[in-house]
Amino acid sequence: MSIRKERDEMMKMQTTEKMERKPHGAFFWLILTAICATIAGLAMVVIELFGNYGMYESKAVFRKNFNDRILRSYAVYALHDYQDDFELAHLKDSNFRYAIYQADPDVTVDLHQRSSYLVCTLSDEDLAGNVDDLFTYSASISENTVFDYNITSILDCYGYIRNNSDRYSAAMSGDARSIDEVLYCWSNDSAYVVCEGTGYPVQMTLYVDNCQEWDKQRFVNAARDGWDEEYNIDAVVVQPMNGGQGVYVDPQDVTVCKNDELRNYTIAGSSDAYRVDPEKWEVLVAEDFTGTYTDYYLYAKVADPMTAGSDDLFTRSAALLDLACTFRFLPFVVAAVFFVLFLICFCHFCARFFGRMKNLWKKLSFQWHENLSLMVRLVIGAVILCFLEILIAGTLLYNDAEELLIFILFLEAVAVVVAVIFAVLQLNRLALGAKRMAEGNLDHPIDTRHMFFDFKSLGESINKASVGMEKAVDARMKSERFKTELISNVSHDIKTPLTSIISYVELLKKQPEGEPANREYLDTLENQSVKLKKLLESLIEASKASTGNIKAELTPCNLNMVLQQVLGEYQEKAAEKELDLRIRMTDEPVNIMADTKLLQRVLDNLFTNITKYSQPGTRVYVNLNAGTTDAVIELKNTSREPLNLTGDELMERFTRGDSSRNSEGNGLGLNIAGSLMEIMHGKLNLVVDGDLFKVVLLFPRCRQEETAAVAAPAVPAAESVTVSEPSAQVMGE
Repeated sequence: MSIRKERDEMMKMQTTEKMERKPHGAFFWLILTAICATIAGLAMVVIELFGNYGMYESKAVFRKNFNDRILRSYAVYALHDYQDDFELAHLKDSNFRYAIYQADPDVTVDLHQRSSYLVCTLSDEDLAGNVDDLFTYSASISENTVFDYNITSILDCYGYIRNNSDRYSAAMSGDARSIDEVLYCWSNDSAYVVCEGTGYPVQMTLYVDNCQEWDKQRFVNAARDGWDEEYNIDAVVVQPMNGGQGVYVDPQDVTVCKNDELRNYTIAGSSDAYRVDPEKWEVLVAEDFTGTYTDYYLYAKVADPMTAGSDDLFTRSAALLDLACTFRFLPFVVAAVFFVLFLICFCHFCARFFGRMKNLWKKLSFQWHENLSLMVRLVIGAVILCFLEILIAGTLLYNDAEELLIFILFLEAVAVVVAVIFAVLQLNRLALGAKRMAEGNLDHPIDTRHMFFDFKSLGESINKASVGMEKAVDARMKSERFKTELISNVSHDIKTPLTSIISYVELLKKQPEGEPANREYLDTLENQSVKLKKLLESLIEASKASTGNIKAELTPCNLNMVLQQVLGEYQEKAAEKELDLRIRMTDEPVNIMADTKLLQRVLDNLFTNITKYSQPGTRVYVNLNAGTTDAVIELKNTSREPLNLTGDELMERFTRGDSSRNSEGNGLGLNIAGSLMEIMHGKLNLVVDGDLFKVVLLFPRCRQEETAAVAAPAVPAAESVTVSEPSAQVMGE
């Protein structure tokens, strides 16, 4: 199997391992539980909101309740212009149809006559019908009335009218009147306390199922004369408009009425001087009471059919109401689905959480049992020390020897500091020993001669672990050597019969020729046999080089001369391949410790690759640099075939740049060169950048005392060559 296939299988196995990851932890399921609970809660809020508007009673009730909320906002908007035309100029083209009249106790108003109203955009059919079916709103307005409204947002529209009666202090004097009853007018959402036929505005809050509710209109029954018995109204809180002390009132004591029924009472305006005191259940009316207010009543409805071109809240909310009615049951589905998901995620969270707690308890229990003896010794030692301290201190204090006690305490503090320093030093020695072992340095055990107690025991355990690791490494290396030797033996067994085949081929070639094709067959057989023999020889050489079975005789040698000799041998081959050699060497002698034969073998493999696999007509660069500690040879060339492999992959055995494997070579040259460099204590680095390949050879330089022994090898005469930067093709021989 090729290395590419092995790599593909390894990537496939890694992908499978990722798919088989361990299950998610408790924190992951906690996040999912919170998300599902949030979505389910939001769906329940939407259901509650829809229910408050009567969505699940009928679509008509929902539309009416929603439109009433918008009508209230527009009603306040119209009334705030009471000194002019009640915003008739702006509202006449909208879908807000309304009529306003001014209440006068001495004048009877015919609500079916258009002339009875200050402004009226209702149709004649609306006026002829039952006016009580229309939206009704009333207010007592003066120059101090505050109008608060919003008619720009569908979801945030509102409208309130408040009279500022809270500007009178608690020290105000006047007539104290007892409160007779509490009124709540549902149509304009206003509350009053009644004293002697006069209604004084107050704030009112409902408590339904122990929850505070400000939207009181939805708790009124269908007849609009009391509270809806469907809701459990616990209490009603009545509070002055200025936000003073409130008082609880029984819901049954609150009279629910319409706007028309307010005509039976005199409503105090914002200019009236009064103060409501719910705690005393009375109203204090100033002596200079003057009531200057005007009562206005408004009837309104939504235009039917609506004007599509009007840009008001009614037009903009129509599509929203249709969408809400269409998907009114979707919140139930969402709430049910995510509630089920919440339960599932919560169960997973509980399982992971309690499983984690169980494992943590096991670890704590294990630590407790494993360190029980140490903890017992610490506790006993602490008890003994405390007892001795108390005994010594008591004795010295009894004999009035405070100065001696201080001196003893000082000595004890010094002893503690010394003990801590001693313990830190021993811990540091243990840490350094463990670090050496982690880095693979197993030849320097921890010195435990001056250690005591558990420090010495821990140091001896680390030393034993180091010995065990060394034995394991030796066993692993022995196993790897055995595998390589097995390959060498098998190769040797194959080489022997191939030698015989070549010998018989030579004999056959000397015999008389029978058929003309015999010679061609014999030549082919000879070539293939020689090629197979060369492959086996390279394989044996690679096995010996990787296992260190080749012994290197390292002697001082001149790297300049060795490189020039090899270049002289390959200059002619480079010219045949149309390669332009560019050589650059330092003038000073570069002396290294190496085996000359192995060095020539390394250079021979690299230059063979260059002549075989370089692009014709390109330059080949050979550089020799003399570093301070290492000598460096750089070879650069341009590949004839495009490669998609990295330098490390090309260094593997039988890896070739030609994926089709039709070119000559066996993919062992670079591997052999790298192994031989390691035997000579050097290093071979390969860099691939597109079609550009660079091989860097690093050799340790000779020491000064070894330089004198350098022997110059015989260099054959060669023509001068051009300076060049070399590049070794990353293919095998």
